[in-house]
Amino acid sequence: MKKRKTRGQQKSYADNGPDECCALCGLSDTDPDQFGEKVTLKQHNLTVHYFCLLTSSGVYQRGEEDEGVFGFLVDDIKQEIRRSARLLCCGCKKKGASVGCFVSSCRKKVHFPCGRKQKFISQFSGLFPSYCKDHSPVQSVSGCSELSLPQSCSVCLDPIEPLLSYNVLKCPACHTSWFHRDCVQRQAHSAGLYFFRCTLCNNKDSFQEEMLRMGIYIPERDASWELESNAYEELLEVYQHCDALTCLCKNGRTHSAKAGWFELVRCRLCGSKGTHRKCSELMVDTTDWACLDCTQAVDGKASLVPRASPPGSQRRSLLSKRCSSIQSPINCKRSLLSGGSPEEFLQALALQLLPPKTQTSPSTSPRSSPQTQTTCLLIQPPSSTPKPSSPAHTCLAACQPSLQTSPQTSTSTSPQSQTQAQAQSQSQSPCSLVEVCGQQALSAGLALVRSNDFKPTHRLSVRFKGDQKTLFPSCPSGSDAARRHFLKLLVQQIQNCAVFEGPDGSKNLALDSQALREDLYFDVGCLLALSLVHGGPPLLFLSPALYQCLFNFPRDAPLTLTHMTHNTHFTHRLSMIAEAKTLEDLKEAMAASWEYLELAGCNRPISSLDEREALVEDLVSFTMITRMQLPLQRFREGLRTLGVFEQVQLFPALFSRLFCGPADVLTAQSISDLFTVCFSRQQDRQDREMPTITFWRHFLLECEVGRCSISLQDLLCFTTGVEEVPTAGLHPPPSLSFLHARRPPGPLRGEQGGREGLRSRGGKAGSLLEEEEEEKEGWRDEGLFPQSQPRNNHLTLPVTSTYQAFKSSMEQAVSHYTHLPKTES
Repeated sequence: MKKRKTRGQQKSYADNGPDECCALCGLSDTDPDQFGEKVTLKQHNLTVHYFCLLTSSGVYQRGEEDEGVFGFLVDDIKQEIRRSARLLCCGCKKKGASVGCFVSSCRKKVHFPCGRKQKFISQFSGLFPSYCKDHSPVQSVSGCSELSLPQSCSVCLDPIEPLLSYNVLKCPACHTSWFHRDCVQRQAHSAGLYFFRCTLCNNKDSFQEEMLRMGIYIPERDASWELESNAYEELLEVYQHCDALTCLCKNGRTHSAKAGWFELVRCRLCGSKGTHRKCSELMVDTTDWACLDCTQAVDGKASLVPRASPPGSQRRSLLSKRCSSIQSPINCKRSLLSGGSPEEFLQALALQLLPPKTQTSPSTSPRSSPQTQTTCLLIQPPSSTPKPSSPAHTCLAACQPSLQTSPQTSTSTSPQSQTQAQAQSQSQSPCSLVEVCGQQALSAGLALVRSNDFKPTHRLSVRFKGDQKTLFPSCPSGSDAARRHFLKLLVQQIQNCAVFEGPDGSKNLALDSQALREDLYFDVGCLLALSLVHGGPPLLFLSPALYQCLFNFPRDAPLTLTHMTHNTHFTHRLSMIAEAKTLEDLKEAMAASWEYLELAGCNRPISSLDEREALVEDLVSFTMITRMQLPLQRFREGLRTLGVFEQVQLFPALFSRLFCGPADVLTAQSISDLFTVCFSRQQDRQDREMPTITFWRHFLLECEVGRCSISLQDLLCFTTGVEEVPTAGLHPPPSLSFLHARRPPGPLRGEQGGREGLRSRGGKAGSLLEEEEEEKEGWRDEGLFPQSQPRNNHLTLPVTSTYQAFKSSMEQAVSHYTHLPKTES
């Protein structure tokens, strides 16, 4: 029979005296972290530790939780005491060992406290097995040789030896949170099942699973601080004081009438200031009022909260930080963008990051035409923007069916010279250095935006230190690949930080007092705006409700209970009210949640069930909007960096797919639309290149449906070096050209006239000549492989005679690139 853990104490037991010893282990200790609850049954003269019962090999819970000791029947406990009385403990060498190693071939048996000293691990799940030191589960360090090991316990902060052992454990998710076994056990006993998580990375699922595997007991109850009676009683006190300069109430500033001029109205933003309506010259029915401090803060006229100044430097105030939010310089060009896409808007915002010469000076190439000189305007639609090409090629549209070259063709510099010019211009532009220690992208980002000399218009130069220097060596310091990897890590860590709550892919803002004091909401919004403009991945984790609160899209749509974060205290209370079927049930639910209703200002009498919908609507509005005014305002201010918020507010329907999931799936059509085809000048080469384009499109379709050994993502990474298309698009725009084989010396027998002559011959000689011709054509396909230039987003396709040769060449090259270890070049 399978054992089970009790969810809480279901019955009262007699007081445990200090001298009463456990019948299984013989100790009188009462430490619940180490031995579990000590229970004494006076009528049976029986005292046991809860952990001793759970880990004993011969006793099972055959009763209900209110029977015996948490489901362990008294007769079964006494039978286990008689069984273990014959077994010798391998630790203290005394009889009474009730805990045995779960491995059938192992004969080691101990008392539960002796097992702790002998490094036994007891797992408090499933069959509650125990393992001796030789058979117990172990943890392993990450394979990276340059992993920065911690020097202190993340729970007690005392020094710790960075060596995994029985007494030292680590988090399986972040690998940087190490702790003493006793410390994490005390944390689990205090936090309970619903709040026990890693103290650094905040991971819950994998962390709890690993801790159970390593013998940590996690009680199935709420956190200890939630179980204390009246623990948060001071939070339920409503502010009762008139803070007007001159109070006109004869009964004093603390008097509050039930209605009328001298009813106290509290600030709708902070709730910590109040006034009589008459004292502040309000209307007699006014309920929506904000104090002077909050009004100045929302309007940007004063600093909200002071920040601690770092040593040797003065922290910027929120006012100076708000003023540093760079507005979009393309307001005068909105008419050009009215029919664009989010990628075009972000490309236009990215113009702020380019050097001044790159923004205003046209190309100085002597062979550039007037049309080529205007390609630096990213605000033009992609279809009308000429793509860069090499001198020996002419750019044609990828979907152009004919072989005719546009009469307005022009040539530009080669991709190599473009890369050199781009690198030179970027080296001349100011950069902000970002040093990332290991995987701590969020910490590095916060250090960047909180520095005194932070400028959003500076380009990001990223340098990894620690384990990422080994795990990500293909991205040299300051390279675009390093920047993209940093932004990807940054977005992943932001959605799991303290300012958000809810499931992955549908995050709402969380109300966190420490985040407010540190102004983390502003910093996170600023970092997300930087990521979008600097070429980071789509966000895709904001919930539709949060997107609506930020940008009012869909416009004026009411928020409902389904938009609230699940498994929270407010959601649970509101669900009880919304699910009430009768008026009596509704009143009972309201009585049970009177504190919540009082805070929301909705503790009003209800006379019919029809008033339930209006009450629920008011409570949802209070929970998601009213009490979140300050976090929402600071988050919006952060998103104003580089003008991102203004552009999203103008076109919220277009940007919703970048902020809210799901992610766009790569298709053959989307990959084909990314590339501009650069055909050759010579007509005979164009004749051979057109079938290659057909091969290319057919190859993309086979990759999409899984008929190739590579995926569309592998192909995109091979060409551009990115696994997904950045939000600001790819720059420079991806392009295609062709690789021709050198013809063998002498006339080929595969020409049209030769083929007719071969077909006219008969017999053995004709077949030999046909085989010779096929060998000649195979020789032309041999050794042709695609070539990529990720810096230029350029792909060179091999010109082959058959689709099978083209497919084989593409698969070999891309697979070779995908499976090669990334090395710094």
